[in-house]
Amino acid sequence: MPATAARVDARLARPSRARSTRARRASTRRAVADADARGTTTFDPASTLRHARVDVGAHGRGLFVTGTGSALVSVAIDALVCAPAAVGEGAEGRAATAIRETYREGWRRHFGVDVPECLIEFVISAPFAKDVRLAAMLAWAVKNAEAWRAYGAEVVPAAFDCGYLANEEELEMLQDAEIRVMAERSKAGYEATWNAAMEAFPDVKAALGTSSEDELRWCRSWVHTRAISGKLGDADCAFLAPTIDLANHRVESTAKYGVSADGKNFELTWNEDSIEGPTPVANTEVFISYGDRMNNALLMLHYGFIDDENRNERLPMEFIAPGARRVHGSRVADACKALDDAGDKAAALAGSNLLMVASRGPPPGVADAPAPPETDPEVIQALRQAVDSYLSACPTTLAEDEALLASAEAASLSPRALLAVRYRASRKRAAEAYLRFLSILK
Repeated sequence: MPATAARVDARLARPSRARSTRARRASTRRAVADADARGTTTFDPASTLRHARVDVGAHGRGLFVTGTGSALVSVAIDALVCAPAAVGEGAEGRAATAIRETYREGWRRHFGVDVPECLIEFVISAPFAKDVRLAAMLAWAVKNAEAWRAYGAEVVPAAFDCGYLANEEELEMLQDAEIRVMAERSKAGYEATWNAAMEAFPDVKAALGTSSEDELRWCRSWVHTRAISGKLGDADCAFLAPTIDLANHRVESTAKYGVSADGKNFELTWNEDSIEGPTPVANTEVFISYGDRMNNALLMLHYGFIDDENRNERLPMEFIAPGARRVHGSRVADACKALDDAGDKAAALAGSNLLMVASRGPPPGVADAPAPPETDPEVIQALRQAVDSYLSACPTTLAEDEALLASAEAASLSPRALLAVRYRASRKRAAEAYLRFLSILK
């Protein structure tokens, strides 16, 4: 995630769970030449890390480069959970063949298991979102493939902090009706889609019969927060890639990922275009982008964290609409520069939101261009009133939110409740920064 020490990281180590039994009827096993070698693959980071290490930094647990090479993590492609991004007519091809081989041959070689054919075909061709198809295979894997069970027990969080999983009290603490609706609809949509898929494919549901509802929900959250994209041949696919999924988010990534040139591994490598430089420097954190346009609301809803330095944050439209075409862009730019020069970068950033609706004058360098008009005080007052109305409608003030975050009471809040307070405080902080901008706008 973009660098911020205040980030609440959902990726905490998961306490070990009791090992699931893997009873298997002999008739379902296929003979292989070297039975003693089956099931030896693990996702222990020691076996997948190349020139990186797992450590804890300013953003919680993550990956850090050793500085000894650009290849950071490599995981066998035919040991992963994988699904084509698209299904339907024309979607099958090389990717479908490779995915079938992964589950039929790769998983037998790596884990000593035979994946039910109904599951393989569901993952490849069922007319449901790729997250649903990945979650079904993952749910089977954590019950039947020891490497996946162990990774889930020892590395993946026991519970996820995604906003769409929030309860009534946690949703109320957001103080944001729009985000609340988004969370409720996301949760309901995920549940409804999963239930529809299981109803449409009863053989898949039967194959997952030993999984409880809580376990299935946990698998779906694992997929929602950790699935990663890549290509098999020329086909877009989605993967679950252990260890690689420990990389934290920042829009300006330091690493890139994908299927290796020989098609045998899924790899995480240093991004030579990184702002940190073309070669990895020891102890630099590895970042990938979860989405270049993700604002904090989406990060909170789907991943369970926010970024205090998120460049994708925008003020509510009602804060800037009164100034549409009534504030000159050069006046906005001058005010932003003055604030930036004075060290108030937050106010400068907040004010820059007004540029998207400001009026435009002649381009720079035009001779005899008239000076831009000063902003009508009534327009500035309308902008201020929009912000004041928002702040006065909030059940708590920014000062009260910050006091709560700094108090002993914060330790008793659930991770999602704490995140809700941080989120609402960040929105109020941006609103107050915008008021500082408006105070110098001419």
